Amino acid sequence: MAKVIKDTENQSAVDNFFMIYSSKERMTQDMKQVEKPDVHIKIISPKRSAVLIDSRMWFSSEGAVIGIRSGESWKRADYFTIGKRDAAYIKEQIDYKS
Repeated sequence: MAKVIKDTENQSAVDNFFMIYSSKERMTQDMKQVEKPDVHIKIISPKRSAVLIDSRMWFSSEGAVIGIRSGESWKRADYFTIGKRDAAYIKEQIDYKS
C-alpha cells in the first residue's frame, strides 16, 4: 500500500505527521523484513515541489516501526519506533485496513 499526503489538501494531517515523526525513538535492534512494509508514506508539498517525508512503515501490536531513507535509495535507511496511539492516528489518516 502506498499513500501520498499533500500539504495543499490536508495541512493539519501533515502537521500531525511531523509531530509524530519528530517524537519517534531510534531502534536499538536490527530491522527485519525491510522489503515488505505495510505502507509506504510520502508527504509532499506541491507548492514547493518538494518531498517532505518519504518513509516506510510496519505496524505491530506495540505501535509501528518507521523506516526513513538516509541516502538516495532504500539500501541505506534508519529505523525508529512510535507508540500505539501515534500508529492508530496514522492508520486512520491513511485508511489502513489490516
